[in-house]
Amino acid sequence: MTKTISIVIPTFNRADMLPKAIESALNQTMPCEVIVSDHGSTDHTAQIAAEYGAKITYIRREKDFGPHFCWLEGVLHATGEFVHLQYDDDWIAPTFIEKCASVLKDDVGFAFTGAEVIDDKTGKQMMVQFLEWLPETGIFDNRLAEENIVGSLISPGAALFRRQVLIDALYQGRLPLQNSEYHGVGPDIFASLLSMLRYPKVGFVKEPLASFRAHEGSITIDALTDKQKAANIAAAYNEVRHYYVELKAMQAVRGAQA
Repeated sequence: MTKTISIVIPTFNRADMLPKAIESALNQTMPCEVIVSDHGSTDHTAQIAAEYGAKITYIRREKDFGPHFCWLEGVLHATGEFVHLQYDDDWIAPTFIEKCASVLKDDVGFAFTGAEVIDDKTGKQMMVQFLEWLPETGIFDNRLAEENIVGSLISPGAALFRRQVLIDALYQGRLPLQNSEYHGVGPDIFASLLSMLRYPKVGFVKEPLASFRAHEGSITIDALTDKQKAANIAAAYNEVRHYYVELKAMQAVRGAQA
């Protein structure tokens, strides 16, 4: 059965970076729906989106409700069974969707690829990520990648998720017992963790097919020079990791009772 796939690009005041994200989505070797979700941009984002006409679906709200609400609105408008969240400052290789789709089966929760970090000023590759997490391209039991996925995180920008899992992860927003949160940090890692709770396997493509732009406006790059921001991000991620461990224990109890 042919998989239907949507690419959702949440954006906020990055009109100059947005075209590369959109064009990388439109240039996929596998047909995809492309949605740009704009919450509250005050620059010329609307004009940039208009230039693509019917090639994309553009959703706009005048008020910014925060990052993960922008992500969620785009995913809710998506019609694909699977969704890739494409950040507005990053881009993907033309074969990203096709190769991720090739390792998505009924028992696979999500697929991810390797990624590269590109210095925005020089255009040079600074590092690669995720390539050593699994031995080769294919489908694997969650347990083989779980330590890396839980201990670090897979950016949604390098992954293809089931739409319903992504909705449930984003709609969760602030976790029930959460004390620490930071600029949408949390739902991004929870999507992969929730996938592992619901499906026994993960798909992997051992190629750096996602490119992350390192620039001064990036939350993660900004945190490299600000210890307090770095601590806030770490605290928010740790909340989600603890929640995952608790849910997994609950899942084991229910399985034993059944």
